[in-house]
Amino acid sequence: MRRVTVPKNQLMLIAGLVWCAAGTMVVLIGLPLELQLAPHEVILIPLAVAIFLAFYLFVFSRLVNKHKSRIRATTEERLPFWHFFNRSSWIVMAVMMGGGMALRLSHVMPDDMIAFFYSGLGLALFICGLRFLVIFVRKDVLDSPAG
Repeated sequence: MRRVTVPKNQLMLIAGLVWCAAGTMVVLIGLPLELQLAPHEVILIPLAVAIFLAFYLFVFSRLVNKHKSRIRATTEERLPFWHFFNRSSWIVMAVMMGGGMALRLSHVMPDDMIAFFYSGLGLALFICGLRFLVIFVRKDVLDSPAG
């Protein structure tokens, strides 16, 4: 059976589109709640900013750099299209999506927690998706690892 492969720079395009779409979907869940509740619960806005900063700086930015370095170091010019993530990242994504859906559908988390958490998390995902797209446009994974 033949595998569908793409040039390794296009993995950055795929990653960027997937991350931007995921970020948009998460923000579309959190932001309407945030806007509805924020006038009454002003603390939600700084909490959303804190979640954004935590996930952007300490989780997602590191993953962008990790995947960029991993793909850049690959000697093959073409890779399977799903290789924009490694195995552990696919597992983490599945657990996060499944856990998030389960928490929302079970109504265990109140709307105010979903509002700030999803707003900050979604924006961090989206911005890191844009970083993948910049890597694609600049063709950074095609440069040699040293330069």
